[in-house]
Amino acid sequence: MSTHSGFGDLPTTDDELGFGPSAAALAEIVQGADLNDTPLTIGIYGPWGSGKTSIMKMIYRPFDDPAHPTVIPIWFDAWRYAQSEALWRALLISVIAEIRQRVLGNEDRLRTLVGARAREAGEVPPADPQTQCAELERQLDDLLASLYQTVEREEVGSLAIDWGEAGKATARTAIRMGLAALPFVGTVSDALGAIGKAVQGGEGLKSDELEGFAKALRRERSKVYSEQVRSLEQFYRQFHDLIEAWAAQAGFRLVIFIDDLDRCLPEQAIGVLEAIKVFFDATGCIFVLGVDREIIERGIRVRYKEFALTEKVTEPFPVAERDYLEKIVQVPFTLPPLAADTISTFLQKRLPGVADLSEIERTQVASAMTAGLLRNPRKVKRSFNIFRLHLMLDRAHQRRTPAGLIAKLTVIQTSFTKLYEQIARDPLLLRSIEAIVRGMPGGVGGSSIPATLREEVGQQDERLRKMLQHEPWFAELDDNQIHELVYQSRVSAQG
Repeated sequence: MSTHSGFGDLPTTDDELGFGPSAAALAEIVQGADLNDTPLTIGIYGPWGSGKTSIMKMIYRPFDDPAHPTVIPIWFDAWRYAQSEALWRALLISVIAEIRQRVLGNEDRLRTLVGARAREAGEVPPADPQTQCAELERQLDDLLASLYQTVEREEVGSLAIDWGEAGKATARTAIRMGLAALPFVGTVSDALGAIGKAVQGGEGLKSDELEGFAKALRRERSKVYSEQVRSLEQFYRQFHDLIEAWAAQAGFRLVIFIDDLDRCLPEQAIGVLEAIKVFFDATGCIFVLGVDREIIERGIRVRYKEFALTEKVTEPFPVAERDYLEKIVQVPFTLPPLAADTISTFLQKRLPGVADLSEIERTQVASAMTAGLLRNPRKVKRSFNIFRLHLMLDRAHQRRTPAGLIAKLTVIQTSFTKLYEQIARDPLLLRSIEAIVRGMPGGVGGSSIPATLREEVGQQDERLRKMLQHEPWFAELDDNQIHELVYQSRVSAQG
């Protein structure tokens, strides 16, 4: 068996955690989806660290190959664009940029598209498909122009106030507020902010002057908004027609993978989901989303907080959180917790790369960690890294604490955090907890074990009891050794 002893936790297509069969099944859905089945969205659900990115990359990898000329795979890392004011717009721009690269920059796809379009028009396909590039680039440029126009109007656009309509009082107001340039350049929000400062500063402006100026700005704001809507309508029509035409003519399918959406702000995440429904509602579009369902549902509550999603509210919420996602996702897939044998295999692959461990110690470490760890890929990798750190520190201090005990304490620290906090305050609790699990009557120094501790241990997950029933035993350490072990573990404690 090959070994791997690295500390990294990057997403991978190397199937160490048994995702292969699930990835293959989901890839088959993408590959086999008929154009009549699209638009289609596959949701891969799981908490942070459950392996969503890795399984998505496994699905993505075979399509990121010229052998699939009719599949256009696009990867969008939402978290990378989380600083964008409008994440949905970043998605649209990224998709268009990727289409340009993967169609116009790919000889096979370009020839497929140009040939199909020529046959659709009853013409002979050109020998050189590059002759059609200019027209295709123009189509994509028009799409980008529609999006950038909305940015200009929203964030930059100049305000040209209709002073004659607003009246002379409004013009005088602008002059007295230092906005004498007619028309002046700025944004609606800037101008409204200036009004607020004028009021607070007591500049002697009359209420009717301020009211007239505000009305003029409101009219301009309505105009700006109307132009934004027209630009987005134009984008929608052009994009929808382009994707559907390419799908019908060349059989192209646009497969867009959106990762880390649940790491973004709720408003941003919901905006992307709504963009999928609004802008990508076209034949040939397939989405693969990797999200934490609970976080997205909380985001929906934040987005529609004015509806106060509680049972006490009489006004109906437009759509329940779960129904909201079901309107967008047609194929839901929830990543299951890791199986025990998968964790064991993962650890056994890495343990031979850890120095200064005997075969018996490797077996004890693998058994304890497999029994006790949370079934989350990131938790498993992180806990194994912490175990290695504690083992190195132990050996660097010239101690020979059994590796199995270091592994057990690591599991308690990473998977039973509240219990670990008590142990950090009173390290000798380790012996008492172990005695409870093993059915031994005595506590530390033969003293009785408090009933409250027995009750608390009894309420812990079964994983704790299974782990503490594996050798070696904390009872084999003296008081000083237990204190040193727990003290050392605090270098990687949370908080």
